[in-house]
Amino acid sequence: MASLDELRSRLGADATEIIGRYPKPRSALMPLLHLVQAEQGYVTQDGIAFCSEQLGLAEAEVAAVASFYTMFKREPVASTTSASAPTRCAR
Repeated sequence: MASLDELRSRLGADATEIIGRYPKPRSALMPLLHLVQAEQGYVTQDGIAFCSEQLGLAEAEVAAVASFYTMFKREPVASTTSASAPTRCAR
């Protein structure tokens, strides 16, 4: 996964542009989490540190938002999913 320095270099310009859309930087937290997740596949600890640094928030605040909303994944997600039909029990 990308380190914090790699995130800064790859996403810094996009983050600045996103933050500029909002009257208060804090309001850009969810869009920044989406940006990090789109880049990494899920929100890593480095992604949380990146958002924290960009917005001047504590990492705990960013982590709380990322863990509260189910749309943000904190672990890698399987690339495929499978579903199986219910089975009948033999009597």
